[in-house]
Amino acid sequence: MKVLTLNGSPRTKSSSTYHILKPLLEGMEKAGAETELIHIRDLKLKPCLGCFTCWVRTPGVCVHQDSMPAVLEKFNQADIVVFGTPLYHFSMTSFMKDFIDRTLPRLEPWLIPHPHIAGITGHPERVHKPEKMLLVSPCGFPEFEHFDSLVATFKHLARMEHWEYLGEILRPTAEPLSNPQLRELFTDYYEAVSAAGEQLIREGKISEELQARLREDLFPGDKQEFYEMASDHWISQMDKFNVPEEMRHTAGTRPS
Repeated sequence: MKVLTLNGSPRTKSSSTYHILKPLLEGMEKAGAETELIHIRDLKLKPCLGCFTCWVRTPGVCVHQDSMPAVLEKFNQADIVVFGTPLYHFSMTSFMKDFIDRTLPRLEPWLIPHPHIAGITGHPERVHKPEKMLLVSPCGFPEFEHFDSLVATFKHLARMEHWEYLGEILRPTAEPLSNPQLRELFTDYYEAVSAAGEQLIREGKISEELQARLREDLFPGDKQEFYEMASDHWISQMDKFNVPEEMRHTAGTRPS
């Protein structure tokens, strides 16, 4: 089974997204999957122009000459695609959005009744791969609700593309995952992520028990303690750059 993983984080290997994807892929490989991880930022993709050249002038071929055709070929050959993106303004990063937009050459321009969804319009596909997809996303907020719009977007994408939606691995309070000095604190979490990757390949889903482990709080204490820890971090960053006190707060927002 071929698994193509797309890391949409601008920080690539120093990101919390990467630190979740890495054990996930290790678990998949343990179960016998063939995996490849691509950092979208490294592709230096040009954004879709909406020119429809790939539909009318050179069907199936984008007007841009960059690395996308080679990656799109891998995308079309994958059995599972893992989309990994940090949460940016309650959605995906611009890198991930550019990649998804650039998959347009996979479709033909004609409007037809969707072959799998009654009452919905779609486009004919030039190729139909992959078969399944998984979403992986971290964010800095402590609540899962912030992922709602991102999850809805990828569920709709999977529905329109007729991919089996394998679910998502979402991680609030994720910023510390990218800190190598704190990595040992999250050993249990990384083991759960690896187990999830193995389960997905062997059983085609993540068990409810393991999903519960993946959603456990990474930090003890209440939200106020988390707020204070986050404030300490950002204060230390501002101290590093000698930010004047009067520039650190908007009126009424000073942390207690």
